[in-house]
Amino acid sequence: MRERDLGTAAASVLAWVGAAAFLICLLVRKIAPYPRWDLLACLAFSAVASLAWWLRATGRWKSRLGGVIPPTLGLKMGRWWWPPMRGLCTIVAVWLLSVPFFLLGFSVSDNSPQLAAITQHDYRFATVTITKIHHSYRNQSKTGTTYVSVVTVEAPGRDTHAKALHLRGKTRTSDRVRTGERLTGGLYAPDAPSLGIIMTGSGHLASLLGGPASPGEMVLLGLIGAFPVTIFFISFFKTKADPLTPESVLGNRPARRLRVHIAGGTAGIWLSAPDPKKKSGDPQTTLSPALRLSSPEGTRDLFIDRCLDPQALSGVLEGQAGWLYWAPDSGKPPEWSVAALLVLDDDRYVYGVIPPGRAEDLPQGEPVDLPLSETRPLRAVGPYALWQPAVHRPGMYGFGLGFLAVCLIVAGVEPGGGPLLSLCFASTVGGPVAGLLLIQRRRTVYLRRLAGGPYDTEATTAGLRNPP
Repeated sequence: MRERDLGTAAASVLAWVGAAAFLICLLVRKIAPYPRWDLLACLAFSAVASLAWWLRATGRWKSRLGGVIPPTLGLKMGRWWWPPMRGLCTIVAVWLLSVPFFLLGFSVSDNSPQLAAITQHDYRFATVTITKIHHSYRNQSKTGTTYVSVVTVEAPGRDTHAKALHLRGKTRTSDRVRTGERLTGGLYAPDAPSLGIIMTGSGHLASLLGGPASPGEMVLLGLIGAFPVTIFFISFFKTKADPLTPESVLGNRPARRLRVHIAGGTAGIWLSAPDPKKKSGDPQTTLSPALRLSSPEGTRDLFIDRCLDPQALSGVLEGQAGWLYWAPDSGKPPEWSVAALLVLDDDRYVYGVIPPGRAEDLPQGEPVDLPLSETRPLRAVGPYALWQPAVHRPGMYGFGLGFLAVCLIVAGVEPGGGPLLSLCFASTVGGPVAGLLLIQRRRTVYLRRLAGGPYDTEATTAGLRNPP
């Protein structure tokens, strides 16, 4: 359990700087000979920064940048309860990383051996006329219908026999092409007609000749990146609109409070209202980490966000005292959990849920009037676990596979296309997805193991669904 210090924060920023530099290099110079040393340098920079973050997060490396980030600068050390945003932050991060990946895919698909051979000659770009259509097929999708045709065109210039220059190439249009139709442009080498012709627009030409990405590609990438960022900021301002207080959490229902001490970390299952989309009407069960709270009347479990490590969190809070606030809802069964707030004596808080339960089986504390007469600014409890070995380590293999696949693509593995290149692209997408799924599975296994210590998970679920 470590605080988010300046060292880990700096390493995170530098890793993202490497990813941004990777994207900028592709935007400025989309097509270049392989291996792309500029892109490999960006990947190496991000890899070193990520390694430094991991060493800092696990405590294996200590540096002078050990000061804790002030609450005004550290998102997780401020007044707002941030763990619910972790899932959204993960989705946004993966989505943003897809932007340079998409541009890399555009670069690889356009950087063909045909293009390299044509640009080694005295190439030319000119309007051409279709003289023969070899075959054409329609490609229909949700975005519209396009036609891909293999044609022979007549281009300005003469071949070695002083005859009209006829070249073969592929074109993609929104309508069927016809013999005699003029196409706006094609890139070819007049002194090497056997290389064929690359049909492209004038806006895309500069990117093929080592210039920046085309305007259309930049707009597409901008839209891909703007969508998750917009969703993130909407959720960000919605989440941090008001710092949590007993009044904001419990509303206007009669509240109760219980004097507690943090006794340890555990996990368990809590119930909530049934999903209206399901016909069964059974309450929803959620396996979550929990803080074990002790009081003179007995113990209670405060269920916290799933991404937190209860053992690490309780390790730094064990023995701390405070008040647990909750408000039973008379309109719901006592087994259904309600929102709760644990306010420690040092004005830090932990947000979670608890089952109110019946008075005979759980300590009920004492009634309390809200708003409280003496209120002080509260701040979210910290630190949070940056690295959970039992949860994150297996999932990192998937991310490592995706990173290695990107390195191979940039190094120029089968630049002309082939099964190995296709495998690398599939690994780049599938590796992180498999990593995230594996992290979720390992977290469930970890929580089940914690829940199986003091009590059996399946028996607890049956007891919650069918209370005595």
